[in-house]
Amino acid sequence: MTEHTEAQTQPDTIGYGFAEIATLAAMVPSDATTASAEALRVSEYVGNPDMVAAGASSLVARGLATVEPGGDIAVSGPTAAVAAALSSATRRMEISLITEELTDSVIGIESPDIHLLFQPRAYLTWWAMAQRPDLSGAEADFFIVREHLRVHPRGGVTIRRREDASGRTLYVKNGNGSWTIGLSTAAEDDVTETAGLDDGALLAQIRLIRQD
Repeated sequence: MTEHTEAQTQPDTIGYGFAEIATLAAMVPSDATTASAEALRVSEYVGNPDMVAAGASSLVARGLATVEPGGDIAVSGPTAAVAAALSSATRRMEISLITEELTDSVIGIESPDIHLLFQPRAYLTWWAMAQRPDLSGAEADFFIVREHLRVHPRGGVTIRRREDASGRTLYVKNGNGSWTIGLSTAAEDDVTETAGLDDGALLAQIRLIRQD
C-alpha cells in the first residue's frame, strides 16, 4: 500500500467507515499506528485481513484510493494525509463533549506535520477534518471547548492526552462569566474545582494537559 502526501496535507472533512479507517491504519504498521487505531476504536480490525480488504475495496469504490499494478492500493491528497497522521502521530487528544442528554467526542491526532480532528458518527464511522492552520493545537482544543459550552451552557467538557500514563484529565464547565475547571488522575477519583478562570488561564491549563 502506498501513500502520497505531496498533493495536499490538509484534508477537507471526509467521512470514513471503520473498515476504511482500519485499512488506512494498516498501511504503515508501527507503534504510532497501533495507538492511533486504539484511539479511533478500530484496533481489533487492523489485524483482520478480511476487514482490511473490505476497507480497501470501499476506498477504491469511493475514489479515495487506486489499485497499483502489483495489487496494492495507493492513496493521495486528504486520504493520504489521514494515513500519514495515523502512522506518525505523537499526540492523541481525547475531548469528551457532555450535554444533559448525551456525550459526544473529538479525537485529535497530531503528527509533526499534520493535525487532524476526528468525530465519531453512526455505525462506527468517523469524520476527519483538518485542524485550522491558524491555530495551535492548544488553541484548537480551546476553540472546541468554548463552542461546545456556548451551545450547551449547562454541559461540560473533559480533555486528556491518551499518552499520559497518569490518566490526568481536565474538566471544564461554565462559571459566572468565567471558566470552572477540575483535575483528576486515574488514581484520584475526587475532583477539586477551581473557579474564576479567564480564557488565558484556561488555555494555559489545556497546554499543561497537552504537555505542550
